[in-house]
Amino acid sequence: MTAMLIKTLTTPHEIAQAFDLFTELRSNLSDKEKFVSQVIDQQKEGYRVIAIEDSGELVSAIGYRLLTMLAWGKILYIDDLITKAKNRGNGYGKILLDYVIQLARENLCKEVHLDSGYMRHSAHKLYLKSGFELNCHHLALKLK
Repeated sequence: MTAMLIKTLTTPHEIAQAFDLFTELRSNLSDKEKFVSQVIDQQKEGYRVIAIEDSGELVSAIGYRLLTMLAWGKILYIDDLITKAKNRGNGYGKILLDYVIQLARENLCKEVHLDSGYMRHSAHKLYLKSGFELNCHHLALKLK
């Protein structure tokens, strides 16, 4: 049996250790220092990262924030949920998803929200099994 630990990543060193993990989901990330700086900036806006370390290696992480919106009231929004490709299917994503759903309840949120790419079918299975519903389209306009 391996030693699994759930921990919050807060320091620049801890965040830097998650860089390779995050690049598996966010292929646009190419510079570790910029990644660390951006996460620190996002932390100032309420962003938090929780990770699973198994046998000394970060294998999965979830980034989230608490928001209050006119449309839904107080929610927990999941920005990122990543499990290393070699560790998928071991339940890490479900553990982190359940963890933040409990955090949402403890923080009196009315809902948990996330956006997911159309082609991420295995992630969609996890979300749907966890009780999420497909209920809107997310639209984006790139500004030049």
